[in-house]
Amino acid sequence: MSNIIRLTEGQAKEAVIMLARAFHNYPQFDYTLPNLKERAQKLPEIKEFMVRYGIMYGEVYSNSENLEGIAVWLPYWKTEVTRETAEKCGGNELYLSLGKEYYKRYKPIGDCENRCHRQYADFFHWYLYPIGVDPIHQGKGYAGQLLRAKLAEVDKQNVPCYLETNKEKNVSLYEHFGFEIVEEGIVPDTEVSYWAMLRKTP
Repeated sequence: MSNIIRLTEGQAKEAVIMLARAFHNYPQFDYTLPNLKERAQKLPEIKEFMVRYGIMYGEVYSNSENLEGIAVWLPYWKTEVTRETAEKCGGNELYLSLGKEYYKRYKPIGDCENRCHRQYADFFHWYLYPIGVDPIHQGKGYAGQLLRAKLAEVDKQNVPCYLETNKEKNVSLYEHFGFEIVEEGIVPDTEVSYWAMLRKTP
């Protein structure tokens, strides 16, 4: 995939630090972790789980060894995190660290994401989980480079892709790469907007 590199466990720590910076002002975390000090502490733990899960059960890519951007892709059969798979990626420790208040705020978001995913992508596909670019490199085309590389591969396989985003600014980028909005709205009982997007086979 051009100059894109696939990350290994040894690169996970640096990837986690970068993704935490990339998502610090993301709407979902504005809502679930409203205290900025707590967000700075907890967000790396959340991203560590996602990166470790991606390395173990999917594919994690970056633009280069400098980790300008990170994209985590999961195959359809690994998009549902089970107790067993979560344990292998530090899920138990994450649950205890985040605490009940976080999960109380996150639950309606997670429920909405799971419902949309099952409703609109109940077939073989690749799931973007997540993609982020270091704030100092945003706007330089790194997200597009990561998307372009993987999508070229899945087009050869004739496989669709699915994602969710909580940031309206991201929607036009995904539309540029062929994703279409299948549902949008406000997550019930929250202030968080969401867009569920599907990229059909070419």
